[in-house]
Amino acid sequence: MTVAVVSVALMAGKMATPAVATDMNDSAEASSSEEAKKHWGKPEKRKRAGLWRDGKAVFSDIQLIDTLGLLKYARGYKPEQPINFSHVIHVQKNNMECTYCHSGVNKSPYATIPAVDTCMGCHKLVKTESEEIKKLTEYYEKGEPVPWEPVHHLPEHVYFTHERHIKAGIGCQNCHGQVQEMEKVEKASSLKMGFCVSCHRENGASIDCAVCHQ
Repeated sequence: MTVAVVSVALMAGKMATPAVATDMNDSAEASSSEEAKKHWGKPEKRKRAGLWRDGKAVFSDIQLIDTLGLLKYARGYKPEQPINFSHVIHVQKNNMECTYCHSGVNKSPYATIPAVDTCMGCHKLVKTESEEIKKLTEYYEKGEPVPWEPVHHLPEHVYFTHERHIKAGIGCQNCHGQVQEMEKVEKASSLKMGFCVSCHRENGASIDCAVCHQ
């Protein structure tokens, strides 16, 4: 079995309408949103396209087990945010590059979230009468960062770096799903130990404890 690597995004600098995998063993490219819709149907299903093991730690892993645990670690977790930000609008409709906002993803452990100044670079002129942009402007005028609620949590004893995975050719959709299909970002994978170890094992990466638990 090979990982369904979705070639987009942070490797090419753009996430809009990536290639999606029709099967975990056999990937097929969809060159447009319409092709993705044909392959995957409803938006809820499209969000999970390209996920390693469908986001499961093991094949028998079911989402109910996540839900019974701490909510912030559950698949499907999508907290309310201080500002309603839509990746569908920014990525699919406006063709914004991922690295414009997530500038650290290919050079640091963290993907990074854009500074308010970055957002206001556009929104000083764009959609200024929108209620959500008015909220953004308030943070900007106060000199405060937007207090975004984290969606993807890892335990403190886990070491993970985005840079290493991006340089290894792992597409962001392998772990995060098709974010450009999400009006509100949600956690698509369990990100449990079994999820990571199985991917490492199948792709010849080290499964030594010290790799992730430094």
